[in-house]
Order: sequence, then C-alpha cells, then structure tokens
Amino acid sequence: MFGFITHTWNVIRCIPCWHGCLYCYMLVSEYIELMLAESEFRCNLGSGKFIFLGSSTDMWATNVPSEWIQRILDYCDKFDNHYLFQSKNPDRFLEFLGHPIFQSKKAVLATTIETNRWYPDIMNNAPQPCDRAQAMAAIAARGIPTMVTIEPAMTFDHDKMLEMILACNPIQVNIGRNTADWIQLPEPTRDEVQDLIADLSNFTTVHVKPNASVWM
Repeated sequence: MFGFITHTWNVIRCIPCWHGCLYCYMLVSEYIELMLAESEFRCNLGSGKFIFLGSSTDMWATNVPSEWIQRILDYCDKFDNHYLFQSKNPDRFLEFLGHPIFQSKKAVLATTIETNRWYPDIMNNAPQPCDRAQAMAAIAARGIPTMVTIEPAMTFDHDKMLEMILACNPIQVNIGRNTADWIQLPEPTRDEVQDLIADLSNFTTVHVKPNASVWM
C-alpha cells in the first residue's frame, strides 16, 4: 500500500469494513465477520520496522470494541518499532492518545481525505471528510505525528482541500488514484492535482503513489 511501510499486521478482521466505501479493494474478498485474530498475539513483531496496522479493515471503526484496540496497542508497545494507524474515523483516536505508544512517538496517526466534498453514495458509513480533518487537527495539537492520505483522489475544491489538509499538520501527505475497476469516481484533472501538490509541498512532504503516476 505504501512504499515506506516495511510490514503490515492485521489483528482485527472484517470484510466488508463497517464503513463500506464502494471503492475499497477488499470488497472483492470473501466475507469475514468482525473478529479478533487471537493467533496474531503470538507473533514476534521484532524491531526496527515500520508496521501498518489495519491495512485490510479499519480497526478504529465504530463497531470495533475498545478493549480490542487497547489490547493491540499494548502488544505493539512491547516491541521497538514504529507503527502507522490509519482510519476514516480518527475521532476514535482521541480515546487512546494517553496510551504510552503515542506518548513515546512510536506511532503515526493517519486519516484518508479523498476530497473536501461529501459523496454519501460512495463513502457510505464513513465520517465526512470535514469531521476527519477536525479530529486530526485536535490530534496534531497534542503533538502526535499525523499523516493524510488522499486516495482515491476525487474531485475537490482547491482552497478548501488545502485548508482541510493543512489543519491536520501532517508530516506527510500520500496521494493515490482509484484502482477499483468496478466503480467510476469523479476524479480531479492532472493540473488540479499538480497545483495541490505544489501548494502542499510548501508545508510538508508529498508522496505520490505509483498508481497516480499519470498525474505527474
């Protein structure tokens, strides 16, 4: 998913994810009821890695029990790694910011902001992008490293999109394109993406994923 990630670790499993975004690549996978994979707690996570948790489902979705999340954070904190937690429900992060894994800066908290606009027929149960940005701004104000992923990038309003992302104070912004061949999304033009990248680059690192190379 990201070239800078060395490993993924999926302890909470659910297909489809509670958010049900229509472009999600996991929609083509076999149905799996929400579960906690106990066997994963016997995994030696090692050290010196950058591990992405929840790459196959959103472990911070509303239907995930808080005790499951707490247990995962406790386990991750036993190992000397860095972790990426990404959610479309970043308001849930706020419940756990006192955990040692965040206080030690071993983790980066990220959210997806595909656009500043709201497409309810596509995003389904996911919180609106403006709500995600508001939660991330509160997290950044606490000194926690944040990241924003614009994927799949959808048609946006430049100034509002820029303002929304900068409010998150991200150390990095990742940009990717729709790869779901079963749905056509409203995409920005190449010039619109390049203008956004140019403005974002004045404030943070921008990582363009290979699937968005057509815009470069």
